[in-house]
Amino acid sequence: MEQTKLKPLKDDPSYYTKAFHVFAKRSTKSEILAKWEEKFLPPVVERLVERLPSDSTVRMLRIGSGSGQMDSRMATKIRARFKAVHNTVIEPAASQLDMYRKLISSGKEEFAGIDFDLHQDTLDGYRRKLNETGVYPKYHFISAIHSVYYVDDLNDTIRYLHECLEDGGMLFIVVISDTSGTWRFWKRYPRFQNKNQYMCTQGLRDVLTANAIPFTVVSQTFHLDITSCFDPESEEGNLIVDFLSQVCNLRESVTQEVHQEVLDYLGSAECSERKDDGTVLFNSDWDAIIVQKGTSQS
Repeated sequence: MEQTKLKPLKDDPSYYTKAFHVFAKRSTKSEILAKWEEKFLPPVVERLVERLPSDSTVRMLRIGSGSGQMDSRMATKIRARFKAVHNTVIEPAASQLDMYRKLISSGKEEFAGIDFDLHQDTLDGYRRKLNETGVYPKYHFISAIHSVYYVDDLNDTIRYLHECLEDGGMLFIVVISDTSGTWRFWKRYPRFQNKNQYMCTQGLRDVLTANAIPFTVVSQTFHLDITSCFDPESEEGNLIVDFLSQVCNLRESVTQEVHQEVLDYLGSAECSERKDDGTVLFNSDWDAIIVQKGTSQS
């Protein structure tokens, strides 16, 4: 199998969005993120309150916002404690930003005092545009949830994001756990990764440690129902495999033998748990890395 035949999922934002929606539907992602929002966001807001006067405009940066459901709620909760919020959003998929704009339009009263600055771009592309203008904004809160896999240079990106923080500002990054089935799968099939960052929590830990950036890690169990992946007639199953492999139309891009090998490994005890009713639950645990600039963490 030639790697050149594989089209990275990130190179087709529309297809990525389609695969992601199936992934989200068959996982506990929304439920877990909602619980994390309730657990994580209040302490973030309180830390900001401790360092900023109530008449401040809090500047946020969200990398990979999706349709904006979680991102807008975060902005709303921060706005409740401050005069205003300026939320800069970077999202490469046009369809996701269209949904975000509709969300903003339908909630004008709810989003009063929040300025949404939406950009259809990647983080690397957005940085290049800023370099052309010579304007380098600072932020009080930056979040990147499962999006740093797609940057050109992880070390450079982490240093950049840390430099973009105001003193006392917070950086929140979510990546897959180094004990997850996702990471085991990626390690077994590195040729699928192509231009993506081949990394997990440990890779991010190493970068932060090398740059003397203190951080904390909070782990989260996460399961994905991949039962449909083993039905050759299931479009949903094919999309889930594409999302996990980060390859567009993997079934059509590799030999039948390789595709079967992929399915066998995804369903193995290395990656998944099989229930008595035939359900196959893939282990996609992830970790949150939390950095606060100018503080000592471990």
